[in-house]
Amino acid sequence: MCRSSLVMLAMLVFAARAANATTYAPATFTDLVTRADVIFAGEVIDVQPFAVDTRDGTIIKTRVVFRVSDPLWGTTAALEVFEFLGGELNGSGMAVADMPTFAVGDRRVVFASRRRSINPIVGFRQGLLEIRRDSSGVDRIFTLDGLPLTQPENIGSAVRVSPQVEQPMRLADFRDRVLRALSLVRKP
Repeated sequence: MCRSSLVMLAMLVFAARAANATTYAPATFTDLVTRADVIFAGEVIDVQPFAVDTRDGTIIKTRVVFRVSDPLWGTTAALEVFEFLGGELNGSGMAVADMPTFAVGDRRVVFASRRRSINPIVGFRQGLLEIRRDSSGVDRIFTLDGLPLTQPENIGSAVRVSPQVEQPMRLADFRDRVLRALSLVRKP
């Protein structure tokens, strides 16, 4: 009974949101820096789905814990914890179109908002970037779609490059660009 109620609720919620689920306004690099309450580089160390009882039934959320390796703005904590709508728990699942997913060990640059929402990532997916180490040991930046980020200005734009053509930006260079942008938009 509970499982079928959960499935029915998920279907109703997502049927009502289907038209808007994948249509979010592009967020530029400046938008990410301006709208984020917290910006950091870190690693996912825990991913835990959990049930939440609401007046309309039970929903599933997923709590993601990051170990902060490089706090850039809005945090001095060793850990940051965010909750996302959706996940899988005890054989029942609830999915939101284009919601980022996480696995322990994922390395990310995170632009997040602390305001209550179904997804704390600024720009829904755009404020979550992948960090990959190349064969020479250099950390590089990619979008969640696996495309190399060659410059921050490409965030939120229609610019698409082949992953084989351009060298992704180094994490150290991206970090410097974030700090520079913060100094322009977040004056003390």
